[in-house]
Amino acid sequence: MLAFCLCYIVLLTIPSVLVDWMQMRHIRNFSKKPAVILPAKDYATSAKYSIENLRFSIINSLVDAVVFVCWVWFGLAIWQDFLVEESAFGFIVFVLGFVIINSLVHLPLDAYKQLVLDKKYGFSSVSVGIFLADTIKSIMLIGVFGFVVLWILLGVMEFAYWWLAGFGIVFCLVVLINAFYPTLIAPIFNTFTPLNDESLKTRIQDLMQKAGFCANGIFVMDASRRDGRLNAYFDGLGSSKRVVLFDTLLDKVSSDGLLTILAHELGHFKHKDIVFNLLITGIILFVLFFIAGNLPSAVFTDLGLAENHATTLVVLLLISPILYFWAMPLIGYFSRRAEYRADSYGASLTSAHCLKEALIRLVNENKTFPYAHPAYIFFHYTHPPLLKRLCALDKLDKNRANGASGANGVNGSNHAGVSQNVATS
Repeated sequence: MLAFCLCYIVLLTIPSVLVDWMQMRHIRNFSKKPAVILPAKDYATSAKYSIENLRFSIINSLVDAVVFVCWVWFGLAIWQDFLVEESAFGFIVFVLGFVIINSLVHLPLDAYKQLVLDKKYGFSSVSVGIFLADTIKSIMLIGVFGFVVLWILLGVMEFAYWWLAGFGIVFCLVVLINAFYPTLIAPIFNTFTPLNDESLKTRIQDLMQKAGFCANGIFVMDASRRDGRLNAYFDGLGSSKRVVLFDTLLDKVSSDGLLTILAHELGHFKHKDIVFNLLITGIILFVLFFIAGNLPSAVFTDLGLAENHATTLVVLLLISPILYFWAMPLIGYFSRRAEYRADSYGASLTSAHCLKEALIRLVNENKTFPYAHPAYIFFHYTHPPLLKRLCALDKLDKNRANGASGANGVNGSNHAGVSQNVATS
């Protein structure tokens, strides 16, 4: 048990807290310097909000460690005693109970984040009623989907190499969730109404046509009921793909700015980033299931657990945060590269200047602090820091301007050379 706890603390808690602490120091140092991108008042506010968020993250990491130690030291053994029968139903109740208890333990922290911290800085508009309703809906979804998935998993665990079949089942479920989330799950939490601005709708449809993207409608989401941040995204797979605009975005960003944001998102579609993200998810799931399928019996003995299908899945859930934390640098690296590519594509559909203005507008409204410690970027950033994105767009704008200038020259061979340079930039 001690070795299990030490592994969790050394591999997850200590590095998580250390990276957050480094980011806090970094923000404190840069908050004393002249403001960039943001107005001075918002620059100071974003620094305070970021520091409070990091403190909260550190507390969250410490609570996670305490909860983990409690589960390992005595919680799992006690919970196992409540297992009334060694049957498929009993095993499902054991695993689902573990997941739901974990969710309830973290409920006070989630409530503080949404109802106090985010509300203090004007981001959250969640009421206690909405928070409780969302919590109940989430637990119900966990119960329904969890029961079905666990029933299937426990069935395949009767066979050799069950972990390989289990990986295949869960990965297929992830793909199905991505496909049906827009039409089946998202409406449980938010209201989606068709965009009624015909002029904007036409411009968005023209933009999608240029990219060869077909969507099953353009919808506005009532994000303002919960959050004041701005966003827009493409969701779903196959025929369920749709464009989703936050109502907050429509209120605070011009039509040109909104189109550049959507053009950036179309860049992800053009470069098949969604497929690549699913592939990365598949690799992480494969590693998790491989570990779970090859756990030595000593692990269960050390934890005081009977070695069976239910305890194997619970151990899988216990170790998954460690693997995800150390997979994040790889995920973040490829994601940041994808963002640069999407910026480049979005600028080609609209303009680099418009995209820069839209990104700056988003940062101003969301009060994102412009600077970050390299270690924090390495572990947590899926998007490049805005300053680097703006520099990349500046370079792209200059290259394309030089390309256009060369294209207007008299010499035909010069025109060909510049075209090739722009194509590879």
